[in-house]
Amino acid sequence: MSDDWPAAGTLLAFRYRLVSRLETGGMAEIWHAQDELLARPVALKLPTGLDRARTDVLQLAWKEARMGARLSHPNIAAVHDYDEAVRPEGSVAPFVVMELLAGETLAARVARAPLSWREAAGIGAAVADALTAAHASGVVHRDVKPGNVMLTPTGIKILDFGISAVAGEPDDDETGATFGTPAYVAPERLDGKPAEPATDVYGLGVLLFEMVTGQPPYPVDTWEELAQARAEGATALPSTLPAAFRELVTRCLADEPDRRPSAAEVGKGLAELAAPDEPEQPAPVVTVTRHRAGAAGPGPGGDERPRSGRKRLVLWSSLVALVVSALALFAALGTSRPNVEAGRSPAASPPPASPPPSAAPSAKATPRTAVSTTAPPSDGGAAPLEADAPPLDADVAQARFRTAVEDGRAEGQIRPDVAVDLLNLLRPLDRGDGRQADEQVAELRRKLDDRIGEGSVDTALAKILRARLADLDQALRSS
Repeated sequence: MSDDWPAAGTLLAFRYRLVSRLETGGMAEIWHAQDELLARPVALKLPTGLDRARTDVLQLAWKEARMGARLSHPNIAAVHDYDEAVRPEGSVAPFVVMELLAGETLAARVARAPLSWREAAGIGAAVADALTAAHASGVVHRDVKPGNVMLTPTGIKILDFGISAVAGEPDDDETGATFGTPAYVAPERLDGKPAEPATDVYGLGVLLFEMVTGQPPYPVDTWEELAQARAEGATALPSTLPAAFRELVTRCLADEPDRRPSAAEVGKGLAELAAPDEPEQPAPVVTVTRHRAGAAGPGPGGDERPRSGRKRLVLWSSLVALVVSALALFAALGTSRPNVEAGRSPAASPPPASPPPSAAPSAKATPRTAVSTTAPPSDGGAAPLEADAPPLDADVAQARFRTAVEDGRAEGQIRPDVAVDLLNLLRPLDRGDGRQADEQVAELRRKLDDRIGEGSVDTALAKILRARLADLDQALRSS
């Protein structure tokens, strides 16, 4: 490409207006563009490897679009279109139009500082879920690395299927142009074996390793450095990490593809690791009954004396109650007659008896407490609102939805990886921009409906989550 093409403002294929260049890599550059036909922002990928034969460039771009378009998953960036533009000198430049994502790459996040092992497990579970869907459709990504994973307000997204292949497809690239980045390439790719899902599992293992240590197990930049590093052996994970996490990553990094677990198995294991630890149950309260010295307890020896004493107490109590009632009646009759003698004050009547401790206060003295949807009834459903209830606080509504997901995961009412996915989507909820928050809640609702439809959420929990999400939507609109 020439220095002045493409440039901001360029219109490609009479439809896509380039706005700004977002990123430039070894094989392509990514642009923020505007789809003028549908009036929406998109990401547009233009290849930069125009030194190779034009047919190769066209083939790679078209293949990426085809691979991405056959996949539909919440954790995979959507592909919208493929087209070709004509450069000023008359040659053809293919491009792929994709979903425009906000956020940052996992590479940028790890560059600041390594993640905790639990955070890494949560992100890895979402990536594994996406890879499972891709493998089910016969697609092998072949370039799983931090730079191709986005952390967005709507969850984790896998990008760039530029060197993906159909499972079983021969790896006949003799130039190495589609091998990817040396530090993330699985050993079997160096031997020219056909594409297989285990290759992506190796890349996921490298991803997990780098998230918790800050660098891949073979921190190299060239193929020569990789060969030497593999001969010397990989860096080990810190022993301070949980044994289950280390064991799962080690299995992903096995040299032999058939010794690696499937992406689905890795996702399940990571989701279980990412789940918060179960809180300790409080010790049961034991009530101890103490008897006064000399008093007979139940059982042998506690014969008739305690029972007869209780009978006498009941009789005396009844007698006292009758006397008090009679006196009260007499006082009431005495005060009901008007006193007509001049110069005399009415007879002083006894003060009214105090109500027993169990007597309920009057309605006038009882403060009215507004019941909000943050106080669910015992069956877990949504509580009714009183007429004068204040608007539900957005933070409280968000916390209620999160608690329902976490409780459901602890009770086995929602698949662990689905719970992690919903919590990741909820965590970055942005209320600074009302429209952005509405879009995020809408995306959360779509994902929840999809998961309920596939049976990953128990029916009872699904009802609660939908009610909590409706509360959150109302709270955001009221704030």
